[in-house]
Amino acid sequence: MGGEMLNAALLSFGLIFVGWALGVLLLKVQGAEEESL
Repeated sequence: MGGEMLNAALLSFGLIFVGWALGVLLLKVQGAEEESL
């Protein structure tokens, strides 16, 4: 009955999680580069 809503919630949560993970990785890479300089 609520399969579509569940799929939409999982999809939106997945996109947010992926975006957050990419942001954290970018920050770590930038921090590592600054420390090595």
